[in-house]
Amino acid sequence: MRRIAISTWTLHGQLQGGLALLDLPAQIAQRGIQALEICHFHLPRTTPAYLAELRQACRAAGVEAYSILIDTGDIAAPDPQQRAADLQTIRSWIDVAAELGAGRVRIVAGMQPPTPEVVQRSVGNLRELAHYAEQRDVKTITENWHATGLVPHALLTILDQCEGRVGLCADIGNAEGPDKYATLAQLLPRASSIHFKARYTPDAQIEAADFTRCLELIVAADFQGIVTLIYGDTDREWAAVEQLAEALQPLIR
Repeated sequence: MRRIAISTWTLHGQLQGGLALLDLPAQIAQRGIQALEICHFHLPRTTPAYLAELRQACRAAGVEAYSILIDTGDIAAPDPQQRAADLQTIRSWIDVAAELGAGRVRIVAGMQPPTPEVVQRSVGNLRELAHYAEQRDVKTITENWHATGLVPHALLTILDQCEGRVGLCADIGNAEGPDKYATLAQLLPRASSIHFKARYTPDAQIEAADFTRCLELIVAADFQGIVTLIYGDTDREWAAVEQLAEALQPLIR
C-alpha cells in the first residue's frame, strides 16, 4: 500500500531555525504523515539515551522511523584507506539506525563515474554493508544519487548483482534532465520507495504537466511503497509539505 513519508531534508530550514528533531514526529503526525526519514546529519546526538528518547517520540506520535539517510561516505572510493574509513563510518550509522529502531538505511552507491571497476567495487561493498545491516534487523537501500548511481544502467546492474539484498529509492528530483521520464520508467519498477520532488512555477504552484507525468509513471510501475515528500528550499516549508501531500492524495487513496 502506498503511504506518505517525509524526509528531514524537507524541513532543513525549520531544524536549523530551532525546531527540535524530538518534536518533529508529533508535528508531522498532526499533518497526517506517519513515516519519517532522517538525514544522518540532522541527529544532534547518537547516544543511547537520545536515540531512546527519539524512538519514544516516534512511538507516541504513531510515526514510523522509516530510515536513516546516510549522506556520507564513498563506498567506491579509489583510495583503499579512504574507502575503509568511509565503510566504517557507514557501519556506525547502521548501528545508530538499529538502536533507533529504523527499518532501513540508505547508502549511496558511490561518488565515482560508473566504470566497470567502480561498479564491482560498489557491488562488493553494498553487499557487505547489507549483510552487516541484516544482522541488526536493518534493511539496505540505495538511490539514484551521486555519480555511481545516476546512470540507470549502472545502478540497475548494481542492484542485480546485489541479488535482492539492496532495495532502491527512486528519487524524482535526482532524475531531472532531458531523459527524466525515460530514467524514471527504468527505475520505478525496481523501487521500494520514492523521493517525490515536484517542479514549481514562478508563483510557487506545482507544475501540473510534470507532476501528472510522474504520477502516471508511478502507477504504471505498480509501485506500492513509501512516497517521501521532498522539498529543496528553506522557505515556506510547511506550506510546501501540505501542498505536496494534498496533491499526492489521488496516488495514496
